[in-house]
Amino acid sequence: MKPQILLDLAILGNGFDRKSARRGVERQVDHLFESLLKSDFCDVSFTATSSLAGTYDFLRANGIEPERRLKFSPKALSSSRTAQRLAREVHRTIEDRSLRARSLRKIQALAAGWLEKRATDIANDFLSDTDIYHTPHTNYPLAPFPTAVQKNRRIRKFLTIHDLMVFKHPEIFGTAFRPYFKRLRECFSETTFAFCASESVRADILELTPLKPEQIFKASPAAEQNLFYPANEAEIRATLHELALPVTPYFLALSVPGTHKNFSHLIRCFGKLARSRELADHNLLIVGRNAARSPFVADALEKYPELAGRVLTPGFVPDEKLAAIYSGAAAFLFPSLVEGFGLPPLEAMQCGVPVISSNTTSMPEVVGDAGILLPPTDVDGWCQAMLKVSCDEKLRKEMAEKSIERAKLFSWERFIEATIHGYRTSLGSKD
Repeated sequence: MKPQILLDLAILGNGFDRKSARRGVERQVDHLFESLLKSDFCDVSFTATSSLAGTYDFLRANGIEPERRLKFSPKALSSSRTAQRLAREVHRTIEDRSLRARSLRKIQALAAGWLEKRATDIANDFLSDTDIYHTPHTNYPLAPFPTAVQKNRRIRKFLTIHDLMVFKHPEIFGTAFRPYFKRLRECFSETTFAFCASESVRADILELTPLKPEQIFKASPAAEQNLFYPANEAEIRATLHELALPVTPYFLALSVPGTHKNFSHLIRCFGKLARSRELADHNLLIVGRNAARSPFVADALEKYPELAGRVLTPGFVPDEKLAAIYSGAAAFLFPSLVEGFGLPPLEAMQCGVPVISSNTTSMPEVVGDAGILLPPTDVDGWCQAMLKVSCDEKLRKEMAEKSIERAKLFSWERFIEATIHGYRTSLGSKD
């Protein structure tokens, strides 16, 4: 008899409602979702510990009848649907920065969060035939597993831990996450298992949690083949024109909010090169939601007024446009202080783009010898690397070729094989 897996799809429900919120984690869960549906190994059904309404809509959009495959109560769905409407109103008015609008958004967001929390419980009846429960994302600020799942000692409980950086580095992230860390540690038992994307995260799990090595499985993600590829010159120019970006040489970085992304360092390096007139013809393109409003970007730009018009922040760019944006770059820059994996550099490498990256945490595992790895605070080193790559066409070509070969080491087939191996092992089965 096939194992019965109950998969939490909350992150895909949230991403279905908010396309601009989608990141590499959502792509990873997408592949898990699609692969388990097709797998001969198991039967899979779904739940949602948040964004139940979005998850319901996501399944319908993918041709799956929620009433048959999604574990939910009508009351919970009604509560989540109201929260969904409130959340959409928050995002519809996000550009209105007036005091009244901001106050109203805060009230709406609090109400939406309260309503979603009411919809998160899983009844014991939903678990009667479940062998494995898998939460493929860290469910902050909620407990990782619903209470009924946590108390059920028969069920094998899997949590995908993408990183523990907020606990490992309080000097960067502060101490606000400590209460959640306590709940996270309390959820681990002999029937709890973890997936991680890198050896760096595995080491952190072993250091910070009670889990043993045999309870941790590495399943590294990959870059999408149909989304990330070396785009031709015509596609690059057309995409830049569509996004109202100049067709000039540029360095590329991808932005999400957070001190650990180290964008102030990146702009400082670019500013030094611009001030010395050594990179007079290059721009710095920072793609991602809220990049223009980032205090790290704004503070750094204030110190380098000569960068006005040369640090470009077009905002969110749809996935289908990213290959052209990557491919047109002189180099992809990833100065992050800490990472659980680092999917953007892998996407860039698959597009045949030279990568300059920090040498911390998981980044050497991803970039290897295909890119230039540097300490994330080494200003002179980053300036020299950016200058060298921009000026040396032969080097760019060599790095591009290495990048494409390096990206081939990561595949979704290996990711799924590692995942199913973890499931089998937890049940005491042999591959």
